[in-house]
Amino acid sequence: MEATRSTWGFIFAAIGTLLFAWFLDSVPALFFSAFIAGFLVFRAIAFIGRAGTAASMITVERVAKPEWTRQGGVVTVSTSVRITVPEGLSARVCDLPPPGAPVVHGLACSPEAGAGDHALNLRYGVSCLSSGNIRWRGVDLMVSDRFFSLVLPFRGDNFRSPVIRVDPVGKYQKREGLGFFGERDLEKLTVLKGTGVRSFRDYMPGDDPRSVDWKLSAKHGKLFVREYAGLSGTHPLLVVDLPDGAVPCPYDLRDTVVGAALDAAREMVNGPHGCSLMVISGANLLSFLPDERSLHKVERSLLEYHSPQRPVQCFRTLDPIAAEALRTRLSGSSAVHGSLERRLLQVYSRFIPEIRPLPFDIQCTKALGRRGETALHVLTTGTGDMSHLATLGLQARRLNIEASLGLPDATATPGLVRRLRGMGYSIVRVV
Repeated sequence: MEATRSTWGFIFAAIGTLLFAWFLDSVPALFFSAFIAGFLVFRAIAFIGRAGTAASMITVERVAKPEWTRQGGVVTVSTSVRITVPEGLSARVCDLPPPGAPVVHGLACSPEAGAGDHALNLRYGVSCLSSGNIRWRGVDLMVSDRFFSLVLPFRGDNFRSPVIRVDPVGKYQKREGLGFFGERDLEKLTVLKGTGVRSFRDYMPGDDPRSVDWKLSAKHGKLFVREYAGLSGTHPLLVVDLPDGAVPCPYDLRDTVVGAALDAAREMVNGPHGCSLMVISGANLLSFLPDERSLHKVERSLLEYHSPQRPVQCFRTLDPIAAEALRTRLSGSSAVHGSLERRLLQVYSRFIPEIRPLPFDIQCTKALGRRGETALHVLTTGTGDMSHLATLGLQARRLNIEASLGLPDATATPGLVRRLRGMGYSIVRVV
């Protein structure tokens, strides 16, 4: 509770009168100082009682549309507040938007209302800059009279609804090569776009401006985006590699990968073969959806694993076929007479019969060999161990599948790009 200027004036008057009575031994001045103090205490008690009456009569109804948007999208909010203000008070209501969702138009606070019954309507828009499920922080009721003002916070669940689901945004940036060495990539296959336009939809924040159909937009007075039918004759498999929850990883990297996966999945589910999705975390298969046409199931599968824990870690795994090729090369080399080469040949000869493929190797083979997949696209943060990515690239090469990989710009260093290309990914993009 805060005092107004009038109250501070009375307080200073009471203190001055008390000092006057102290130094001049004036009894009337002492009684006058006590009268002022008692008056302020009485006003404070009466104010608190009336503020409690106003707080008990408040009801809030909030409607936000859309309730499902993408990062950076604008949500329109309509909040209706009913309140009864006691005589002698004035009240003002402020709606508190979610964290990371600033108000971009309209006002989230009502004008000051006097005594009586009021129905206050707040209309404003917020820009959702953070991702995930976000809720309102609540409502603040500010009551005041001539002597005091008080802010009453309402933070219950009924004051924080509804919940807005914000998907992270990640888009592929078409570039001349990777921007490091100036090379140009020949993209023969892609899982994101096809050659024909399947349909049109409303523009959403984060969409590629090059996908906007300007003629149709000018005709109807709003932006429309072209949706492509996908490549005919291909069965793209989208693999999303989530970072290990036990290892620190910036949230913006994970959100970039998940956002790019959601953007690709929306294009693929309406394609000729649906969306084949494989969610992994290292050498751990978390989810596999073959030929899925339900966008809700795909999005739920992607967003279900926020910070997965990796029970299986895969460091420097050796494929049995690759090991046999190394052993054959060593046995036919003239340098096998050296101590190191001879020792390596003994190790390979001893352990190759006992090497068994990991469950992840078998899972990758089945997923890629199912009905003859002809396109593989991997999305990863580019952090931590890369052995599972080498396994995917090796399986794709064996099945003659075009493999591409996307990773955030923050981790796409020249050394990592060269290493990923050596794993069998002919196209490495930045998301």
